[in-house]
Amino acid sequence: MQKAFLLTFLFLFHFLHAEILEIGSEDFYKTKGYILYTLAEDLNETPDMLATKKWEQSKKSFNTLSNYGKAYWAKLELKNSSSKRKTYYLKSENQFTYHIEFFLSKSGKVVDYIEDGVISKNQNREFNVNHIIFPVTLEPYEEAKVFFKIRNYNKVDINFFLVTKEYLIDFYQTYNLVEGIFFGGMLIMMFYNLFLYFLLKFRAYLYYVFYTFWLTVYFTGLFGFSQRYFSGHTLIFYLSAGAFFVSMTLFVQSILNLKEQLPKINRILNIFIGYFIVSTVINIFMLEFQQFIYAQMLFNLFFVLVPLYVIIVIFSTYYLAYFRKDVIAKFYSLIWTMISAIGMFLPLIYLNILKTDIPFNLSFDYIFQFLTLFEVLCFSFILAYKIKMMQKKKSEQKLMLVEQSKLASMGQMISTIAHQWRQPLTEINGVVINMDMDYKKDKLTHEKLNIHLNNIEDVTSYLSRTIHDFMNLFSHRKELEEFFLNDAITSCKRLASMSVKEEVTISCPQNLNIKMVGYESELIQALLILIHNSIDAAREKGVEAIIIINIKELNNRVHINVEDNGGGISNEILKDIFNPYFTTKHESQGTGLGLYILKMIIEESMSGSVRVFNKNSGVNFKIIIPKNLKNVGSKLEI
Repeated sequence: MQKAFLLTFLFLFHFLHAEILEIGSEDFYKTKGYILYTLAEDLNETPDMLATKKWEQSKKSFNTLSNYGKAYWAKLELKNSSSKRKTYYLKSENQFTYHIEFFLSKSGKVVDYIEDGVISKNQNREFNVNHIIFPVTLEPYEEAKVFFKIRNYNKVDINFFLVTKEYLIDFYQTYNLVEGIFFGGMLIMMFYNLFLYFLLKFRAYLYYVFYTFWLTVYFTGLFGFSQRYFSGHTLIFYLSAGAFFVSMTLFVQSILNLKEQLPKINRILNIFIGYFIVSTVINIFMLEFQQFIYAQMLFNLFFVLVPLYVIIVIFSTYYLAYFRKDVIAKFYSLIWTMISAIGMFLPLIYLNILKTDIPFNLSFDYIFQFLTLFEVLCFSFILAYKIKMMQKKKSEQKLMLVEQSKLASMGQMISTIAHQWRQPLTEINGVVINMDMDYKKDKLTHEKLNIHLNNIEDVTSYLSRTIHDFMNLFSHRKELEEFFLNDAITSCKRLASMSVKEEVTISCPQNLNIKMVGYESELIQALLILIHNSIDAAREKGVEAIIIINIKELNNRVHINVEDNGGGISNEILKDIFNPYFTTKHESQGTGLGLYILKMIIEESMSGSVRVFNKNSGVNFKIIIPKNLKNVGSKLEI
């Protein structure tokens, strides 16, 4: 019985008493497994008041909500097992420490004391680094005890490593290079996307800039840079966690167009945005007033809801990718799955649910950090691809507008052509009747037959030209062709005369032997838009439309001036007339797309320019286009 009791006592003593960490020839030692913990009942406790304390290998027994306002003690016993004087450094990777006090005790006396943490950063850290570092010097075979009095609101384990000066120098050379690459890459991507936002005015870019900025701020605080460079501005670090979730959510909603594609998911994410904002504001308030019990509750809730948030976002991307065939969502689903697989470990580690024993240079924080940089780079490429798709869609929409404009003109012209063809057909019918009568009376001489046939040929030629002009205007081919400017303007005049009932005077120079290479049908359409607008303006003014077309050739470019007598355009709206859907007519009389299509044809399809100004009693449109589009190079095609 006594033997069993003794064995049980020895087992419990061994279990509750951590071994002494012996140091000697190694450059790197893990302290996990050698540290004991106890609760600090008073914030003013010192190591000489800990003699009666019960030490445990875990904080689990006092890691409760009722104790979150209190500090706790951590104890580490060290022994120099070598015959040489040794100096090591206790280094912490985790930067959630609100306040930490370091006591180095030898022979029961405190020989060194250092304060550090968020609210009391040690300004004399060795190496001037951004991590918490405490020096420990031991004489040959000397023993010492290290006490930490720690106050961190989330009770996250602080993993200390004992390393030599040489190890730290080597580590920080690599660390500074790696962190420089990370933060440099993040800043480059942030300014690059900000530049693209001002260039393209695509809102997703702005949200992405905010997301990158707050993510950079978060990592700045997480890895201790905020304490090193912005020790008086810890508030911005507290703000970063919620801010980057908000900006990322806005980015997701925008880039995936969730408002239209998945409105219910979009509303759920709006609720998350509200939660992130409210939670962050309350959390900042609690930390500033050191109400750690409530800060811990918010911290736990935040990291419990984050996995749900991630699941909703990833589910949405996979649904859009594979059920809605969204290419952009497919890219995001793959990247976010990879990021989330690592990112989900962080809340589990921070909540002490998952224990890790990974060396600090391979910790999940660093892995997640560089996966985030990879994510930022990938997202920048995907955003560029999204812009390319939007430009393609915009080009298709512009082409559709042009075709719709042609169809609208076709509907207007068909009825006019049908009306105007009655007279030529009546003339042909009359000639045939005369031929029949002359034949029956034996008066159809050879001379009269030629006259009748010539009359029929003239009328059919007129009808043929009409069909040719009509087919050219509504042709769907988009190929460069050679044509004479005179022929294009003549066709335009004939089509204009067929589409209106009023008397219209269109004067232009004759015998224009300017040979061009371009899109004849689109040039005709652009000129018809101007002629119809001039006719409408003259009709409102109650006068006969007079349109004067002047043309000159200069430096391999053709200048076409179209002037009318419609009374001009008010200077207040002159700058807006090329905007889509802008019109001064009644809704039943115009859509406001005519001049927008004109500008689009001239500037994008024909690589030219168009300007407008008032002149005399009307308005003057000046069109400048190249004679040969083949010599222009690459151009935007609608």
